[in-house]
Amino acid sequence: MLIVGDEWKHNGKVPWVTFSLIFINVLVFLLQMALGRSFTVGFSLIPHEITKNVDLTRDERVKIRYPSARYHYSNGKSQTIYSETYVTVPQARGPFPIFLTLLTSMFMHGDWIHLIGNLWFLAVFGRNVECALDHGRFLLFYLGCGLVGGIAYTLSDMQSVIPCLGASGAISGIMGAYVAIFPMNMISLWFGVYFGVVQLPAIIVVGIWFLFQYLAAFASMNDGTLNTGGTAYWDHIGGFAAGVIGIWSIILFLKWRQSRQPPPEEDVEAPTVTKPEPNAPAEDPFRSCIPTTGPRPPGRITSRR
Repeated sequence: MLIVGDEWKHNGKVPWVTFSLIFINVLVFLLQMALGRSFTVGFSLIPHEITKNVDLTRDERVKIRYPSARYHYSNGKSQTIYSETYVTVPQARGPFPIFLTLLTSMFMHGDWIHLIGNLWFLAVFGRNVECALDHGRFLLFYLGCGLVGGIAYTLSDMQSVIPCLGASGAISGIMGAYVAIFPMNMISLWFGVYFGVVQLPAIIVVGIWFLFQYLAAFASMNDGTLNTGGTAYWDHIGGFAAGVIGIWSIILFLKWRQSRQPPPEEDVEAPTVTKPEPNAPAEDPFRSCIPTTGPRPPGRITSRR
């Protein structure tokens, strides 16, 4: 399954912030390739550095747990066997203060597949959200969701020394905003040559994606493989929650502010006073008592059937 597009509701706007973020991420990745591993590791997010406020510069040797074998039984059940081993995790000098890695890590990626996957999701979901929020608010929203995702990842395993990098937290927040603003917008998915392209509402597509992230996050906690160099599921969950809650909060705030405003005043036209002409004859005060054959005097309203 591959997401190939959506309904673009740009309202005549050009999502230049989304395209700029894509360009910046590609540029930083090229910089990673040029400067090598020290730059990538040093500016990645490491929970231990954030919680202890220390910049790790020497390689750390840690014990990890990984699935080594899987057995399938005749009754249909299966069992995964986990093994433990020690690995050396490289470290390098990072920015000062070290908390800046919460920001720098969201512009870095591990390889081309990681980069292309994240930026494709940003291109698909970012355009409509930017056109809805406007450019400046979208940029702040993107960075805020990325920071919340990084904090959620840090809190999930505060002693971890394994570097975490990628724009997934920020992009997950954009996906949360997308489903909050455009829940019934149609997403085009390619299911292969046989089924072709199928369109489904965003709430179903993004909902299934979030359910997978949620289940995988708790599964990694149960089997002891949390934050061992795989996918940072809690970064995704934190960013997504920030996106949904952020949009709902904006909507509630706008409704509250609208309720505080006084109702608009109705425009009441002042009666016009006509001055009599200097040479006009005075009005006969007994005119209403004299029968006339002409039209009724003004001011008398009648209804006709």
